[in-house]
Amino acid sequence: LAKSLRYSIERSSVLTRLEETQRLSHIGNWEYNPETGEFIASDEVFRIFGAISRPYIRLEELKGQDPSFAVFDDIHSAAIQQQDLKKDIQVSLGNGDERYVYVQCRVNTNTESKRVLNGIIQDITERKQAERELLKSRERYQDIFNKSKDAIYICTLDGRIVDCNEATCTLFGYTIDELKKLDNIHHRYGPFDNRREFLSAMLNGQPVRDVEIEVENKQGDKRYCLITASPTDGGSYNGIIRDITERKQAEELRKARDIARQSSMMKEQFIASISHEMRTPMNAILGMSNLLIKTELNEEQHNYVKSVKQSSEILLGIINDILEISTLQNGKIAFENKDFDLYQVLTNLVNVMQYKINEKDLSFKLEIEPSVPKIIIGDKLRLNQILYNLVGNAVKFTDSGYVRVRVLNLSETEANVHLKFEVEDSGIGIPSDKLEAIFETFTRIRQKDRLYEGTGLGLSIAKNLVLQQGGKIGATSEIGEGATFYFDLIFEKGDAKNIEDNKDNGQNDQDAFDPDLSLRLLLVEDHKMNQLVARKTLERQWENIDITIANHGKEAVDILEKETFDIILMDIQMPIMDGYETTVHIRNEMRPEVAKIPILAMTAHAHISKDEKFKEYGMDDYVLKPFEPKQLFQKITQYTQH
Repeated sequence: LAKSLRYSIERSSVLTRLEETQRLSHIGNWEYNPETGEFIASDEVFRIFGAISRPYIRLEELKGQDPSFAVFDDIHSAAIQQQDLKKDIQVSLGNGDERYVYVQCRVNTNTESKRVLNGIIQDITERKQAERELLKSRERYQDIFNKSKDAIYICTLDGRIVDCNEATCTLFGYTIDELKKLDNIHHRYGPFDNRREFLSAMLNGQPVRDVEIEVENKQGDKRYCLITASPTDGGSYNGIIRDITERKQAEELRKARDIARQSSMMKEQFIASISHEMRTPMNAILGMSNLLIKTELNEEQHNYVKSVKQSSEILLGIINDILEISTLQNGKIAFENKDFDLYQVLTNLVNVMQYKINEKDLSFKLEIEPSVPKIIIGDKLRLNQILYNLVGNAVKFTDSGYVRVRVLNLSETEANVHLKFEVEDSGIGIPSDKLEAIFETFTRIRQKDRLYEGTGLGLSIAKNLVLQQGGKIGATSEIGEGATFYFDLIFEKGDAKNIEDNKDNGQNDQDAFDPDLSLRLLLVEDHKMNQLVARKTLERQWENIDITIANHGKEAVDILEKETFDIILMDIQMPIMDGYETTVHIRNEMRPEVAKIPILAMTAHAHISKDEKFKEYGMDDYVLKPFEPKQLFQKITQYTQH
């Protein structure tokens, strides 16, 4: 009895351990008797199927309780045919879950010499899911490998390609078979120092990231690339090469653009600085010339002074042209769109150019087609500037004969008119191969026996003004047969009612200024010669003017703390306290009777008329150096009368 009890206990312990082992390994076992239909299975079999354990039960009865057990019919049938079945199958459980299982079933004979089927079943759902995820992952990486725009490849340390994607073939210009036959792909890497750095890292088992190299393809073209690689244990490395040629070129273009912008800014600053520095002494030269020419001089002295003044005016014109072409080339010019009288513009042009025409004894004709409208809308100043340059150019190169200006109506609609302007002369003419070049900056037509004055900027300015308004400009000519310059522009039709009253009212005549005007004027100017020019010019015009001079803005503020004036002439560029700072201080910090004094900017900075920056600081108006005395008198009269 004791032995039987010990055997029973040991058997129970073994069965318990077996069940525990099966549970941990997700493996169950069963036995099926085809004759009786009896189905004996371990607890793990029922756990796999999500059913309650039953030690002994008929299979038909079990299928009736849980249809998922019907899978055993297929297992048993296949095992009987094959004698030994090994298979992975998918099982649909009663709760809707899916399980993957591995089954092994064999036909045996029991102790009663009856045929039975013994089998084991293992839950491999987690393994199958892992395999499925691994497969998906491989497919994803394969897709990335195939579709990547970067070259992805496996290469031995001696430079033989093991495998690569299509992008690698595209980069090197070879087929995959050709790449694999190459002795050493590393010979296609450059420059030498970068290649050596990369290979040294691979040989030492060190990964590299974004090493810049040049890749030479089959055709001999070089591409800028970044290579990232990691050595492997098998004497090879995995590499990724990214083509950055376009990015590199874009960076070069960006650098070139930045350099061009910086160069343009420096040019603007240089031109602005040079113009200021040149205009300052020019103010003194022209101012002194204007004063001197009104003194008692003999004829010879008068001619000398007149020559100095004319030369100064030519130099001033050159300075203005350089500033104008710089503004045009930088696209910083703004065009007005106002009603104006075209006939008046053309008449004024004739009047302005008449003295040059008379000097050379030329015939000057103005022909306007009858259908050309009188009032149009556009930029009167710029149109006048174009015509002045073209007519001035024609007069310069014509020693005898005529200059003719024609205005033609090419077409019109109810709202617009397309006009063509022609300036024809009987001058020296232009070689046919130079007709395009003459519109470029600093281009001058040279003759062996004569050198014509000028910078070669007038026609370039005219061209830029026409093109930026959407027009066309050109020329026809033959050597010795004169030239015809032409341009066309589209204007809106205007209305005379919209034209501002621009009558002179005698203000351009020096006699119109009241010589008995009594006023106090503060001149803020650091240049001694310009102080003298301004003082003498104003005192010659008005005997009763009281002029106080401040050498800089701080000195002006100190004077204004104690005194008041009718008007202030303010230079911009001064030491200690410049004109802008001084004006802001006067407007915002000083007592009301001082804060409201009219302030005129009197400066050599030519751009002041374009950006109107002076208004932001509280200045009322400006006079540009070298100043025209009549303009200075008119503005002083205008603001003191207010």
